[in-house]
Amino acid sequence: MSYKWRPSKTQRREFAIRMQDQVEKEAYNQRQKEKADKRRSGSRFDYKSAGGNYIPTKAQHDFCFSHSDMFETIDEQAARNDILFGYSNREKCHHDQIHIVNEKIRRFESQKLVV
Repeated sequence: MSYKWRPSKTQRREFAIRMQDQVEKEAYNQRQKEKADKRRSGSRFDYKSAGGNYIPTKAQHDFCFSHSDMFETIDEQAARNDILFGYSNREKCHHDQIHIVNEKIRRFESQKLVV
C-alpha cells in the first residue's frame, strides 16, 4: 500500500485561515482551474459526451412538472424541458440535464427539512 500525503491539523487550519482572504481564495481557485485546464488540454477524453444518456425517472419528471417555478435560468429551464420530454417519450437525456434536476431536488428537500 502506497503512502498518500495528507495535511496535518495545523496545515488544514492555516489553509482555512488563508482562504478567508478573498484575494488569496481567488488566486487559489484560479491556480486550480489552470491546473485542470492544462490536464484536460492534452487529454483525448471527450468531455462533451461524458456521463452518457439516460431515460429520466418518474420522480424526476414529477418534480419538474410540479415545481417548474424553481427552474430560473435558461439552462435550468432547458434541463426541465428535456426531462419532461424524455420521460414522456421514453427518450434518453444527457446526464448533465439529469444532474441539474437532481441538484434542484436535493436543494428543495434540504429546504423542506430546515423549515
